[in-house]
Amino acid sequence: MKLTYTEAKELINQIGRFEITKYTHYGLTVIKGEYKNSEYAIGTDDEAEYAWEESLDSYIDECILPEIPKFARFYFNEEKWKSDARHDGRGHSLSSYDGCETYIGDLVMFRIN
Repeated sequence: MKLTYTEAKELINQIGRFEITKYTHYGLTVIKGEYKNSEYAIGTDDEAEYAWEESLDSYIDECILPEIPKFARFYFNEEKWKSDARHDGRGHSLSSYDGCETYIGDLVMFRIN
């Protein structure tokens, strides 16, 4: 991920010095802040939308479907469930720390620890 000078400056104002890690969070770039080893997932609005979709799919696959008997899975409507889950906002799915999202210039950031 490349940051403009303005985006980097705004990030430093928000979280202090940071380093870009080598891993991702549902496709979003993860940065590590200097404050108590805080980590943030950051990306464009389009990348955040894609990550949100991936997060919801992952939750369905890992948490919901295993609890539904195989014969009843046909009745589970994934799209309706996702529609309901989206009412809570992206931060609820992508920010495991506080459920919030923060805009930095053209980027959106989610604290993940």
